[in-house]
Amino acid sequence: MFLITLFFASCQDESVEIINPDEQEAILPNSTLSNLMLRTSANAVSDDNVLDNSNCFSVELPVTVIVGNITITIQNEEGLDELEELLEELEGEIPEFVFPITIISADYIETVIENQEQLEALLEDCVEDNDVIECVDFVYPISFSVLNSEFVIIDTVTIESNEELHDFLEDLEDSDINLVALNFPVTLEYANGDTITVNSNEELSNAIEAVGDDCDDDDYENCDVNEIKASLKECKWVIETYSSFPEFEDFEFVFNDDFTFDIIIDDNQIFSEGNTWEVIEEGEEVYLILTTEFEDFGGDWKIVECSDDELYLTKNNQTMLIEQYCETDLNCSAEDLSHDLIECYWFAGTNLINDLANKFVFTEDGTVKVYINNEFVEVGTWNVGVDSDTLTLVLNLTGNYDVLSGVWEVIECHEGFYGLSNGDNILHLEQECFDDNPLDCYPEEGVELVKCDEDNDGFAEFNIYEAIPSCDSTTPVMISFHTSLSGAESNTDILEDAISYTNVTNPQTVYIKVALISNPDEFLIYPVELVVEDCNEPNPFDCFASFDAVIELCDEGNDGYEYFDLTIAYANCTPFVDETTYYLSLADAESASNPIANPEYFVNTSSPQTIYVRAEVGDSYEVFELQLKLEDCTNTPCTEGDVDGTLMNCEWQVTELNGDDNLIDYRLTFLDGQELLITDLTTNETTYGTWSTSTNNDGNVEVTFDGINAPNIQAISGIWTVVECTGEQLIFHKGDDQMTLDKICD
Repeated sequence: MFLITLFFASCQDESVEIINPDEQEAILPNSTLSNLMLRTSANAVSDDNVLDNSNCFSVELPVTVIVGNITITIQNEEGLDELEELLEELEGEIPEFVFPITIISADYIETVIENQEQLEALLEDCVEDNDVIECVDFVYPISFSVLNSEFVIIDTVTIESNEELHDFLEDLEDSDINLVALNFPVTLEYANGDTITVNSNEELSNAIEAVGDDCDDDDYENCDVNEIKASLKECKWVIETYSSFPEFEDFEFVFNDDFTFDIIIDDNQIFSEGNTWEVIEEGEEVYLILTTEFEDFGGDWKIVECSDDELYLTKNNQTMLIEQYCETDLNCSAEDLSHDLIECYWFAGTNLINDLANKFVFTEDGTVKVYINNEFVEVGTWNVGVDSDTLTLVLNLTGNYDVLSGVWEVIECHEGFYGLSNGDNILHLEQECFDDNPLDCYPEEGVELVKCDEDNDGFAEFNIYEAIPSCDSTTPVMISFHTSLSGAESNTDILEDAISYTNVTNPQTVYIKVALISNPDEFLIYPVELVVEDCNEPNPFDCFASFDAVIELCDEGNDGYEYFDLTIAYANCTPFVDETTYYLSLADAESASNPIANPEYFVNTSSPQTIYVRAEVGDSYEVFELQLKLEDCTNTPCTEGDVDGTLMNCEWQVTELNGDDNLIDYRLTFLDGQELLITDLTTNETTYGTWSTSTNNDGNVEVTFDGINAPNIQAISGIWTVVECTGEQLIFHKGDDQMTLDKICD
């Protein structure tokens, strides 16, 4: 029952009885449906196999890996895709983790792995979990009704994620929970994006059991003949790959309505005579039948994968991938192109540079650079032109990239993408942008790493990656390690084997350099001090520094003042020092002047208030902070769960906004999915907005109203802090504004 957040007692005005319940309405522990739902909500351990190559667990993100000489921090699924692309380019390379890492099992148990040896031992012993169903997911939120032994609803539990559902189902074995029933309808989403809505336990069980064990081909299981015919007729189709004849790539097919088709090859030669096509279905297989004098194109092509704009075909030992290409009117200008190209960097897709690096930067001064061997190298110039209303990108490149030189006509453009053509050649530019200040995350002031002197020789082994913070930025950076500041500035004095580096002096300062991959001239260097100390003689000050000392009392008289015993804050640490004294200012603590005379019985002068604690050992001392806080204990604050449960019960009216009741004729209904229905009783008109709750750093609940476009009621938009709450009323503050909502249960 610890998973269940009860509504306010005032909201439980009446119970809902299930009439004549039968076994199908309850979800029982270890039942077929319960086990299916457990398997569906289990952690998808195979989603990150590009990282760990294991179906026993997944790796918690973010995680840092080293591929070759490249350090990458994986933040999300997009990062996994980027890693997979990198591994395809660097054939034979295997990601090496920067430890420690956290692994998560199928049932969400987390384990911290400290080194490669622990990971390999775990992989040797692990048994792959094949029970996880990864081809279908619940669309959240979903909810359960909790029933007592008389089948009366005593609570409702809302589930927001797979992990919450998995924990909830596992706890069904708790004897304190009699029965639960799933509230329908419930929506499921399959791996191919299709959804299905079910309205009973039986329908849910059937929908889950209907999926196969292999999701990889889910997008292509139902290639509909009529849909394929319609897609083929829409636009041109370009050969992206042909297994035996790469020279066929970029040839085009035009499938006509009369079931003839044209083949467009180099120099825009068009071959049409005698070419016919058809799509047929034989049993469970679908075929594209091409009749033509071109033997390599003709024949019965089996469609093994299909989507709206892509077909993957096989014939005998040949494979061919064709993609739809639709010419549309441009919605971009020369100014757009010039502005966009100098933003971020661009990946070039074309058959002209198949084996070359394809990450480009277009600088404002008209130069073109390519990212090669961890640096951007200048390869030529660029400019934008307009000729007879034709938008062009002119490239003048050198060396291996000379094949891209020429006038490229812009034939397609939308956000982050430009499609260009030069004769029969196609060039796609896709933009990749990142955060504005990705270097802000790194500690410019420096980091200290401390190790114990196990052999009493002044040396120890350091993992300098421990000095690199886990940053939320998705901007790719290059990280290098250097033994001197000048070396970091000039990319020399490289520190080898940063994962297991032994200091050469004690202490020793080394340097970490973080540079943007998109612009290596933008970088940050910060020091890392390596310290080896005798751990047999612990530093008595470490106890004081190991936690933030806070004393918090109830303001019994509600006057802002209470008596504090300052000595209890560091009671566990004071036995290890010679003397501890307390001061009102840092300056007094540093000079040991004006100590507080009676620290056991101190009355605060403000709330909150900082007291400075001076700890002395011999001739050494350090000063630590102690926070004094008062809390109004007269009203028990409501939690985020309380506010959610209260708002979603009945309707609400704005009885007061800054002392005025001019919004009292509006009714607010807080719906699932954070949707807000607003009804104007004077006109019976309705509109929608959104609502959400969160808890701020002060522990107060905030309610955000957004997307409200109706007149007058727009005044409630913004982030409001809950200052009072009961089952019938909520009072909010937003700066100097106050709003009161009262519950209306008709």
